[in-house]
Amino acid sequence: MKFVFILLSALALSACSVRYTERIPGIQPGYVDTQLGQDTYQVKVGEAWQKDWADLEKFAMYRASEITESKNKRYFLVLNSSTQISTFYVTTPSSSSTNSTASISGSTAYISSSSIGSPSVTAPISGGWYILDFRILPNADVNGREKVVDAQQVKHDYQVFIDGRR
Repeated sequence: MKFVFILLSALALSACSVRYTERIPGIQPGYVDTQLGQDTYQVKVGEAWQKDWADLEKFAMYRASEITESKNKRYFLVLNSSTQISTFYVTTPSSSSTNSTASISGSTAYISSSSIGSPSVTAPISGGWYILDFRILPNADVNGREKVVDAQQVKHDYQVFIDGRR
């Protein structure tokens, strides 16, 4: 019983690895866009486990590039990036099993039984969000600024990676 629960949990968690797609709350991890101001946006990518965080940063940069290009611009300025960690707990239920045997000898019945029990087990799983705040820049306003990102270059650099994770 415990083995089946652990196997099902592992399968469920492996299915939760983030793909490059829009998030469907409670169903599919992915990205979420929010417009914070006239040319300022936030991209959150997540509900993933920590092992995926390097991928989440690439997803956020790629999504920021898509948004920038959808506004007919080429450059954006990274304002802030951060991670938001959540810890979830998975508990396996306790279980017990009883084995019994019965035998008859003459007119007497003999019954023997033994019980084996295992306690419930709780294990933490950490995951969360990668958050990227950015501002789309006019094409003429990129000289002399730090942290300016070329959306076309990001899309070019990450295209194969993104295509493999759709």
